[in-house]
Amino acid sequence: MHREISHADQAFRQESHAGLYFLTAIIGLLILLDLAWTPLAAWLGPQLGLDLPLYEGGLPVFGGAWRFALLAALIGSARVLYGALESLTAGRLGADLALGIAVLAAILINQPLVAAEVVFIGLVGECLEAITFSRTQHAIRRLVELTPRLCWLLRDGEQIKTPVAELKAGDKILVRPGKRIPVDGIVVEGHSAVDQSALTGESLPIEKGPGNEVLAGTLNQYGALIIEVRSAGEHTVMGRVIELTSRALKDKAPLERTADRLARWFLPVVLGLAALTFLANWWWFRAVEGGLYMAVYPALAVLVVACPCALILATPATVVAALGRLAGSGVLIKGGAALERLAGVDAFAFDKTGTLTTGQLQLGTIIPAQDGVSSHELLRLAAAAELRSEHPLARMIVREARQLGIEFESASEFQAQPGAGVTALVGDQRIAIGNRRFFENQGIEIPPHVSAALGELDRTGQTALLLARNGKVLGLFGARDSIRPEAEGVLGELRGLGINNIALLTGDRRPTAEALAGALGITEVKSECLPADKAIWIERQTADGRKVAMVGDGINDAPALAVASVGLAIGGIDVTAEAGDVVLLREPLRPLPFLIRLSRQTVAIIQQNILIFAFGFNILGIVLTAWIMPGWSEEARHASPIWAAIYHQLGSLLVLFNAMRLLGFERANDFATLRGLRSASAAVDRFLERLDLHDLSHWAFDHWKPLLACTAGFLALAYALAGLTMIPPEQVGIVRRFGRVLDTELQPGLHYRLPWPFERVTRIEPDRLRSIEVGFRAIGNATSDLTWAARHAEGILRKDEETLMMTGDGNLVEVQARVFYTIGNARQYLFGVAKAEAVLQALAESVLREVIAERPFLDLLAKGREEFQKEATARLRARLNHEYQLGIELHSVAFQDLHPPQQVVDAYYAVTRSLSQREQMLVEARRESETGVARERVAKQRIASGAQAEYEGTLRRSEAERDAFLSLVGAQRVGWLSGFVTPTPLGLQPCNLVAALLALECSQEDPELPAQLTELRLHLEAAEQVMGGRPKVLRDSRLKGQMHVMPELMKLRLPTLGRDPESRPPRQPGAQEEGP
Repeated sequence: MHREISHADQAFRQESHAGLYFLTAIIGLLILLDLAWTPLAAWLGPQLGLDLPLYEGGLPVFGGAWRFALLAALIGSARVLYGALESLTAGRLGADLALGIAVLAAILINQPLVAAEVVFIGLVGECLEAITFSRTQHAIRRLVELTPRLCWLLRDGEQIKTPVAELKAGDKILVRPGKRIPVDGIVVEGHSAVDQSALTGESLPIEKGPGNEVLAGTLNQYGALIIEVRSAGEHTVMGRVIELTSRALKDKAPLERTADRLARWFLPVVLGLAALTFLANWWWFRAVEGGLYMAVYPALAVLVVACPCALILATPATVVAALGRLAGSGVLIKGGAALERLAGVDAFAFDKTGTLTTGQLQLGTIIPAQDGVSSHELLRLAAAAELRSEHPLARMIVREARQLGIEFESASEFQAQPGAGVTALVGDQRIAIGNRRFFENQGIEIPPHVSAALGELDRTGQTALLLARNGKVLGLFGARDSIRPEAEGVLGELRGLGINNIALLTGDRRPTAEALAGALGITEVKSECLPADKAIWIERQTADGRKVAMVGDGINDAPALAVASVGLAIGGIDVTAEAGDVVLLREPLRPLPFLIRLSRQTVAIIQQNILIFAFGFNILGIVLTAWIMPGWSEEARHASPIWAAIYHQLGSLLVLFNAMRLLGFERANDFATLRGLRSASAAVDRFLERLDLHDLSHWAFDHWKPLLACTAGFLALAYALAGLTMIPPEQVGIVRRFGRVLDTELQPGLHYRLPWPFERVTRIEPDRLRSIEVGFRAIGNATSDLTWAARHAEGILRKDEETLMMTGDGNLVEVQARVFYTIGNARQYLFGVAKAEAVLQALAESVLREVIAERPFLDLLAKGREEFQKEATARLRARLNHEYQLGIELHSVAFQDLHPPQQVVDAYYAVTRSLSQREQMLVEARRESETGVARERVAKQRIASGAQAEYEGTLRRSEAERDAFLSLVGAQRVGWLSGFVTPTPLGLQPCNLVAALLALECSQEDPELPAQLTELRLHLEAAEQVMGGRPKVLRDSRLKGQMHVMPELMKLRLPTLGRDPESRPPRQPGAQEEGP
């Protein structure tokens, strides 16, 4: 069940695997439904209000129950058989044929679940392969997307947006800053720096001007360029890179899968063993009725146990475990084939920039060119001039100056020539800094000793920058890319693993490459390489028999990564990372030795899975389940295919467990137990590494006679030992010799009986309490008692033909009961009747119908069940003891449920719910009525109490005001009247009493008058004290110019006091004041 992977012919076209994933999901879902349909339907039916059929693992179709597993097996086997036939037409035997035979064999022996599991395991492995190859296709598509599809064509002074595919040699195009160049061509106008790192691996942008060549896919950084087209599309350097990568993917055919390779001789051997087993059993049972049918089971056990699932899982399970070990380690592997190839690598090729070096520029040598000029002064002037530049070299100089604590001022009149250099005014000094070509264009003379220094920097692999002040060269700076700190140690570990062939492939100049190689001890150097040159070098090494692993990080490395045995991509260039077999993240070089060790361990475990578990374990399974187990008993022979399927699953699990050891590969662990297991595992690995299948086969051929004798002896011993019989506690063994039942019962313990076919031993637990159901079948552990008012169809499978019975008054009821029994006579139970439990079930149903038919409907529902159960138990026991000899000892009959028919139970529920709702509504109405009456009574009392309190309060306030007023009036009256009496010889006499009475009358009319009178009195008393004994003159304001002497002070118009002047009656002219 393996897919054939397409390569370069479809490298740029995305292949959809949705159908494969969907089919795998469907098969898995059908298997899950087969295992859980009965409890799922029992729970889901009431939830959805549906009556789902509760068949064991299936649904009714055309009058029979079709299992979901059978449907899954048929769907999957169609695809498997198609692949097997396709392989056969191609002239080869693949694992698909083994899967097809296993599936058909499982279906023939009525084991559809086993067949479905076989198909599902194969589909999961195929999904893993599909995911792996889809990454490579995505990588190629990203490589194509690196080149723009549209550009600006210059024609007759206008800019026209044109597809790149329509360009011709001689056309001129415009490339704006920040855009990628779409063609190979020559710069006609403009200056800029072009980043070619993704194509050539150069760490620094390259200056481009008129006459310079540019390549498609490179990035224009600063200025606008007008380029004359030389080649476009597939004829560009980028097009050739894509073509080489595609060709390498086509030539790099996947490894022929181990399972398919071994299946060429594995399948004939398995088929031969199955045929031999069938013929041997048929010959043995030729005189027995049904002997041909009996011979089928051992043969099918051979096919089932020898199903190549363990062989299919051997490689993908190990690969998945290895990928799991690498999860989170910064290493991405695109498939098991890369791990297998990496284990056999004996040579490494490294790119320089960004691979062995960090890709980050560092300041190298500083050389003063004039006496009296220090390195500190050179760095200060250079940092001041480069402060406003964004070039990587400028940022490097400014960073180094700041790290050294050098203070520098900001320059003025800054001018930059992209990719060449800058000029600036620092104080009153004109500073220029740039490369040699920039100085020549500026007309600055370069002395001979400076030219010699430039050559020295070039030999040491440094990029040179010249610094001039006022037209005179002051010194030079060298910039270099630093070596990764772990590079030397990693290369040493690789040599320790036996990989001594290490080469450096780079596009840099030879002096730079040789300087780096000398620092790292690399003897083989290939410099100034184009992408095709690297790929050609690796192809030559491969032709010489080497298995080369290429490590790189630029697009120029993509062809080399593709043709290498294993391509290891470093860093973030998407095309390079996706084109490689391995992607290294975070610490790119440090994981390389670990990867080599992990890949070798992965291959070792794959070999263990194939040799030990796929073959050795299966061979042992064939001996046990197909040759030994059928000889134990007839039941064991019929069960041998089932045990073969279980054994087959065990083999697959052992493959998975062995593969999972990779999850702990080279992990630190302090547990002593795990350390011991790891040591034992290492010892096993060392033994298996020394084990060679080819040498073993030659040794077996040379010693075939002793091996045959040992095998025959082993088989004879195994046959003799098959007579050992263990009877577990609480069981007894019934012996049959040539079909006749012996009187001897084997008690618990170890016994020896003649092996099959002479004697057969049947084990049974006579004292175990057993039960049968009438009217239902329990699902799972649903053994709790039910009542007719309980919900139905939950936890049970109803049997309509058994549960419906008629009462004595002609009504129908549904009865569900359980009969408990033990085995009294084991021989009679096993061999006296064919199906003792079926007979007991029929007798129990008959007795229950008799008991129910003797009683009316209401008695059955209203009265207790204990009486009915006792009577049914007594009747059934009597029949078993007198009429039937089943070897069964009856314990009791227990009613699980007794209720009206299922169709009317909902009506009972409806009535019960209606009565309950009626009572609830009545209770709520009474409670609401009583609550309202109490609430009204409390409100009435609250209002009455409030009114009474208000009344009492008002009354008390009125009385208090009355008393206060009367007291005040009395006090005023006494004080006021005393002011209207004068001492005379006759005593105190009232003075103008009439006026006083009038005043009193006014005080009753005006409530403020008493206070005014009091003030007047106090005023007059004060005047009396001041002017006592003196003549007084009172002036009437209404009489102008007139004065009156009033001998009697109290001759006043008291009644007018407290009134407004406007309210007084008008005074008549000439009228005199009246006396008292």
